[in-house]
Amino acid sequence: MKICKNYFLSILIALGFCVNIFGQPFTKVNTAPFTNDIADSPGASFIDYDGDGDQDIFVSNRNTGNYLYRNNGNGTFTSVSAGSLTFSTSIGSSWADYDNDGDLDVFTAGDNSYLFRNNGNGSFSDATTIALPLSPAQMPGWACAWGDYDLDGFADLVIADPAGFVGSTPLTNFLFRNKGDGTFERITSTPITNGIAPYTVPSWSDYDLDGDPDLFIGSGPANGTQATDYLYKNMLKESGSATFQRLAQAPLSNTPLDGQVWNWNDIDNDGDLDAFVTNYWGGVNAGMEDVLFRNDNGQFVRVTTGELVQDLGLTLASVWGDYDNDGDLDVFVAADNNNGAANRFYQNNGDGTFNRLFAAPFSNDIAATWGAAAGDYDNDGDLDLFVPNILRPNQSPPNHFYNNNLNNNNKWLKIKLIGVQSNRSALGAKIRVKTTLRDQAFRQLREVSAQNTFCGQNSLDVHFGLGVSTIIDSITIEWPSGILQSLTNIDPNQTLTIQESNTTPAGDLPLQNGGVILAQNYPNPFQAQTNIRFYLPETLNITLSVFDAKGGIVDTLFQGKQVAGWHDVPYHNKQLSAGTYFIHLKTSTFTLIKTMIRQ
Repeated sequence: MKICKNYFLSILIALGFCVNIFGQPFTKVNTAPFTNDIADSPGASFIDYDGDGDQDIFVSNRNTGNYLYRNNGNGTFTSVSAGSLTFSTSIGSSWADYDNDGDLDVFTAGDNSYLFRNNGNGSFSDATTIALPLSPAQMPGWACAWGDYDLDGFADLVIADPAGFVGSTPLTNFLFRNKGDGTFERITSTPITNGIAPYTVPSWSDYDLDGDPDLFIGSGPANGTQATDYLYKNMLKESGSATFQRLAQAPLSNTPLDGQVWNWNDIDNDGDLDAFVTNYWGGVNAGMEDVLFRNDNGQFVRVTTGELVQDLGLTLASVWGDYDNDGDLDVFVAADNNNGAANRFYQNNGDGTFNRLFAAPFSNDIAATWGAAAGDYDNDGDLDLFVPNILRPNQSPPNHFYNNNLNNNNKWLKIKLIGVQSNRSALGAKIRVKTTLRDQAFRQLREVSAQNTFCGQNSLDVHFGLGVSTIIDSITIEWPSGILQSLTNIDPNQTLTIQESNTTPAGDLPLQNGGVILAQNYPNPFQAQTNIRFYLPETLNITLSVFDAKGGIVDTLFQGKQVAGWHDVPYHNKQLSAGTYFIHLKTSTFTLIKTMIRQ
């Protein structure tokens, strides 16, 4: 049930939150090298490419070469040359550690698309022809996104090809599966790669929270027409095979859009992911309104009231983050200024409704903006904004960089995840943070993504605003591997680096099934051996078995009394034929089941 803004604000204040009702303070950074670089830049990314603990900036450039800015750690940046990475041009980028060697690599999409491997010394090598089965000219793209869609611990890649916008010939999208040896295989037997359309930006998100990443691609005709977007549900958890089906779930799949990018975030802090889609022209003179689908326990409702979904314009990027550290997500929306519009900033009222702030510098900086990215470049606990611009006739503004000057004393937390069984960049991991104020529990959810704006990405360091909370009750990480990891009683105002571990106590994990957990086996699918992992909150009598698809028992791995804690059981059966099997963890009161695939 919705409540009015003033009443809600009074409740927050009564609970001890510092509520910022005067607007979000940003200051434009007018220093080199940003003010010196005039570029045609559709997108940007906040990334720590050199692993020194601060956020660097990568900017796509369609004309003279990409920009890479190294953060000097003192609030300044240096423009660096990175060989072919900065000599080549691009429209969009996506960063992830595709070879799991501890540093961030990048794929850049454009008329010619490239894979650049991080050498670990601040330089990059062009690995396109070594790692991929196609040349740069054979896979033109508008944007790209890393995501571990088959949950094998390695980041896979999707490239969106926008018919008529890049390359000489319209092509289908591209999907590449990471083989785990530094090379990729092209996947063509999927609806993702069938058909030609003006695809825009792809983004991976586990929208239904079933444990596997789904894929969302805007249709973006940008020619005065509207169409439904391209949404694909991952069937891994349902079938045991990482295949995709075109999503047929109203209103997500049947709403006409000039869709640009889908972003999934928990905007109302109710524990599930809501969808926000930016729209371009769509044949409406002033441009279309953006679209918000609120997730109500798996049922989606289109929100039609409020400035966020009623303001018209030509919008592209949406950059979600808790910019005022008050415990809910705000959003910056980038507007192409063909109609003279400024970029927009909307502040969350705390109940999933938003107010637009007409404050400088955003209201003063009129430029053709497509992308934007958020990250804490000065490590002061609040999110800053980098806003690239494209070139228009009679317009050649530099890119814009905004420092967040937040001074409301709200607390914060940043988390850097390092995958071990999961992919090293932890793409697809979900982090839940619980705080308590005056006996009232507040829970927040974030999902790690390598494409969550327009043609770029926000920092992989996950940021939370905490209001005036003096302690974090619990942090729970749901790793893509199925491992659940929890920490309790954490101090705010710090950056935590958390490595995936299978020895961490369950802590504040959900108490369904009496607290017993059966994690997904890893790897899955597997060939020679896999690991089965489960958690017991106390000593219990259990039976751990493997069944075939017909319900017949294949192996009994353990039967008897087992002590509390996490347990790992290696499983290797040379006689096991390829196919689908089921892991059963049985107690005296229930049975937990996971699907397991033998290749």
